[in-house]
Amino acid sequence: MIYFTEPLGGPSYISAMKRQTYPAPFDSDIRIDYALIAIGVAAALFAFVYLMLV
Repeated sequence: MIYFTEPLGGPSYISAMKRQTYPAPFDSDIRIDYALIAIGVAAALFAFVYLMLV
């Protein structure tokens, strides 16, 4: 339960939440995504070659 401690006429809880800024989901470093994709592809290729040889 949320208790409002602000006096009447003050900014409400909802308007206070609207003023907060959050980073956009696409602001992350794209190089990290490419590195993870490359690691996944390399692991899949390694597993494929290993299974073909065994």
